Amino acid sequence: MHIKIDHIAKIEGHAGFTADIANGQVKKARLDIQEGARLLEGILRDRNLNEVSQITARICGVCPVVHNLTSLKALEKALNIEVSENTVLLRKLMMMGQIINSHALHLFFFSLSDFFGFDNDLELIKKYPARAKDALVLRDFGNKIIEVIGGRSIHPLTPTIGGFLKMPDKNKLAKIFEKSDQIQKNAESLAALFLSLKYPPFLRTAPYASLNANKEYAFYDNLIKISGDEKESPAEFLKIIKEHQLQNSVVKQSYYQGKPFMVGALARINNNANQLNPAAKKILKSAKIIWPSFNPFHNILAQTIELVHCVEEAKKLLHTVMIKDLSKNDLAEKEAIGEAHIKNIKDSVSGAAAIEAPRGTLYYFYEIDQRGKIKNCNIITPTSQNMARLERDLEEYLPKIIGKKAAKKDAEEKIKMLIRAYDPCITCATH
Repeated sequence: MHIKIDHIAKIEGHAGFTADIANGQVKKARLDIQEGARLLEGILRDRNLNEVSQITARICGVCPVVHNLTSLKALEKALNIEVSENTVLLRKLMMMGQIINSHALHLFFFSLSDFFGFDNDLELIKKYPARAKDALVLRDFGNKIIEVIGGRSIHPLTPTIGGFLKMPDKNKLAKIFEKSDQIQKNAESLAALFLSLKYPPFLRTAPYASLNANKEYAFYDNLIKISGDEKESPAEFLKIIKEHQLQNSVVKQSYYQGKPFMVGALARINNNANQLNPAAKKILKSAKIIWPSFNPFHNILAQTIELVHCVEEAKKLLHTVMIKDLSKNDLAEKEAIGEAHIKNIKDSVSGAAAIEAPRGTLYYFYEIDQRGKIKNCNIITPTSQNMARLERDLEEYLPKIIGKKAAKKDAEEKIKMLIRAYDPCITCATH
């Protein structure tokens, strides 16, 4: 049997799928990337260190914040710059806006229709008008946080090396905070819908990698945890990850100790469930699933739990901002920081950083020469890490859904559902 899906809708970017099955054995199962190579890492080389983070934000229109901030963190590591407590606070708050916005989009508008066989979202909105409103309100809440702090909701302007070029208007943040109790109710209502759904049964083994911290559900910083108790710094983990460039593909695949691994919401829940906020923990328990889960379809449910967690976290961070003095001392002079630190570079310096993007851990590495120019860089996106695991899952899943009685169209719909469960970002992967 030959299966070819020319276009998979409701993912970020363009991709198809090809599989060959003979006598019940999968000979090939491949995600066909239909985006051109963008060569961002090459474009960044020999650029001034003060301009690269604005360029990397353009890698993706869905998650520009995390590209911008991870880039800045890697530069700060290389230059040995410690940012203020307020800078970290505001960056974490921007990340909550990023996660809320992206998860709400994927959950309702990308994934939900797979459970009902709807061909378009208009049918979905007619069936669940209140939940559609929840998703839109949540997206607006996340976008507003980013806009007030970052200057605009897409491709933020104010974050820079060492801090911010402009402090946010606390009155505007206060108005967002006033809405946060209602926003949490919206998130919990959406979560209730996803708790009621029946997820396809499919178990397999896989290492899970994510940031991990003892006292918080890590998104912005800390060590990388891989399934068990192994923990590495982002710089050390980058040395372990092996990237492979496949023939006839513009996307690299990543392996940990020779094995495909998974990043994203499911990996974070599996590694960090104990650090969830209270309402999110209640939903976790209500799901009546044994955690850690080895069902990739539960990545959808994990995003639902994270959506509630991130609204709770945004409420806490906004409250903290209200009682903080966001003084001029937290402002970073873009040109001055660059010049002051370039003078201290004798030969070259390097730094690596990681932040949890909506779809998994994002890594940046920079090497900077004595002129303050980018000598070398490496960006490893969540989808490029997930790609090998996703194709392995498809190989294992196909024999379970293809039989003598199974219609080819039904199998194709289940294949699309599994791919969408990973929430791949093809644009990021072809950076």
